[in-house]
Amino acid sequence: MKKSIVNLAISSALLSMMAAPAIADDLKIGGSVRANYSYIDYSDESKDNAGDFDFNLVSIKVSDKWNDIGVAAEYRFMKGYDYLKYGYGYWEASDDLVVNLGAISKPFGNKNYASHNWWYSLNYYLGFEDDYGVGASVNYSKGASLTEVAFIKGAVYGGTDHRDFAGTVAQGEINGTQYNNEEKNTLAARQSYTIADGDLTAVLGASVEYGQLYNTVAGENGDTLNYAAHIDLNYDGWGFQAQYLAFDYDQYDDGQIDPNKIGMGMLDGFFEVASKGNIYTANLSKKFNTSWGSYTLYNDFSMVQPDVEEFDDSLLNTTGVSISYGPLFVYVDYYMAKNVVWLGGNSLGLAQENDDWDQRFNINLAYYF
Repeated sequence: MKKSIVNLAISSALLSMMAAPAIADDLKIGGSVRANYSYIDYSDESKDNAGDFDFNLVSIKVSDKWNDIGVAAEYRFMKGYDYLKYGYGYWEASDDLVVNLGAISKPFGNKNYASHNWWYSLNYYLGFEDDYGVGASVNYSKGASLTEVAFIKGAVYGGTDHRDFAGTVAQGEINGTQYNNEEKNTLAARQSYTIADGDLTAVLGASVEYGQLYNTVAGENGDTLNYAAHIDLNYDGWGFQAQYLAFDYDQYDDGQIDPNKIGMGMLDGFFEVASKGNIYTANLSKKFNTSWGSYTLYNDFSMVQPDVEEFDDSLLNTTGVSISYGPLFVYVDYYMAKNVVWLGGNSLGLAQENDDWDQRFNINLAYYF
């Protein structure tokens, strides 16, 4: 059923664009090709080979618009798997109101470039940054106010298919524990206000979501309640982003699990995280425009603080620069992480195996067409 919904979202977007090319207002086809170099201090193989340089992904993006109706989709191909990032149709009902339907962006937290670096923040791995789901949303803007409300029926993939773009509660086995949860019927809302005064732009906002966690084996429900306060400041090329987020994945306890842990799937992987806690985020950046393009210096910091005293914090600090030159875009990042999944660790917000800072130097090269 889930694959049928995803395929329907892709087919609807593509067929709609091909149905009436003569009246299409804004047909666009593009995408990117990306490669990645990394040097990892916690990998002997990486150090022995002076790092690794390999294919990262190919993406295809399509969009079209007829008067006040439009569609947009992005599909990505990575090593060993592929996935739909988003695919939806939208209706601009008025200058102030837009309705979206399909695999849509979840309105929650700091949006757009909520992190400056290629690895994102720890919010991303818990499902709170650049996250998508199958459902409908309404965006209403009036002056400085933007109200966004969405009903997410389920994850784009979810279940035992762990290809969702951002962290998603899912089914799977890890460390001898079987998790049987799926995200269902989530209501998300985000309210923001934009204040502009000369070179200063400030976006102040708050977000909340409440949803069902369905145990597919027991046929029982848990729920999730998450909320955040966020700010995004820009002044004369300087940027500052901050966010406080409280999360609580209150799953059904079947007696076989530790309810303080929960399984998450994303990018063809599956891992455990603390089921309740806080996430703190603070990012500082400075953008420079030149005659050939632009570059941005940044430092992004995020921390997961679990609710259980026996667990340990997860910390991630990224210092880097992004460079934009015509169709080329490059991230050069230095990551320092402690107790972070895929950065020397295997979980988030759980008891750490050691107290070391794990380090990774990374260059991501992208060509956009």
